Amino acid sequence: MGEHPAVSARLAYGVPPCPASWDGVDRLLLEWHEQRPDLDFAPVGVITRLARVRDHLNAGLAEVFAGFGLSPADFLVIVTLRRTGTPFRMPQARLMEALGLTSGTVSVRLDRLERNGIVTREPGPGNARSSVVQLTRKGQDLFDQAAPVHLANEDRLLSALTPDERLALADLLRRLLSSFESATTDAARPLGLILEPAHIARARRRAVGLADHPGLLVVSAEPGSPAGQAGIQQGDLLTALDGREITSSTALAMHLQDRSDRHTVQVSLLRGDDRHTVSIMLPAGEPPA
Repeated sequence: MGEHPAVSARLAYGVPPCPASWDGVDRLLLEWHEQRPDLDFAPVGVITRLARVRDHLNAGLAEVFAGFGLSPADFLVIVTLRRTGTPFRMPQARLMEALGLTSGTVSVRLDRLERNGIVTREPGPGNARSSVVQLTRKGQDLFDQAAPVHLANEDRLLSALTPDERLALADLLRRLLSSFESATTDAARPLGLILEPAHIARARRRAVGLADHPGLLVVSAEPGSPAGQAGIQQGDLLTALDGREITSSTALAMHLQDRSDRHTVQVSLLRGDDRHTVSIMLPAGEPPA
């Protein structure tokens, strides 16, 4: 038998039947199932676990950084600059974009690092109001000291997972994260499609009174493209390719990449609430990237 009990043997929300294997969220889910069986608390099993795991990881990471006189935020600036390669510098505006932070927040971080001799700032070429940030020799040495300890600590924090389980978790998180990183996806651009991720698609369909169904929403279908020739229209919801449910751009891209000498792909879609299946001719040559 495998390590995990069969799905049919599990309790509500996939809770395993052995209480010794539960975490705090399992108990929470079972309590809610008893108190409000009319509500679906299944998302709590993912969202709450992600939040609680993140709290534990943050604490474990901060402890290591503190040993080098750094905060996690400080180290993120250092690694972002170090990753650019020699001479380890970039415009402050680009650093702000890379970190996903506001100008004020980045300035506060850089002020602290500059005072400690870890970075320098100088006016950008041709624009005195634009700064260029550079990692100093002290900053480079600090990275060389901290990075191996930090990576070993991350490995330790993941000790409950086997290497294969870590890869599986990373694959799932990639699908989820990619759906939030962009409002649209180009994964099906070789077919002539621009798509919106599933969480946006569901919100749009609910807003106009259509059935709440996961899938990728067609923002545009280029006329004359493979998708356009197949009759796919703006507003269609792609739900499956070749019978395989598609709810993320990552899954879509991987399916198209694994074409195995196929010349067509069968697309299941909803137009409004009506189900359709169309066949799209795949472009000749290299598979879609």
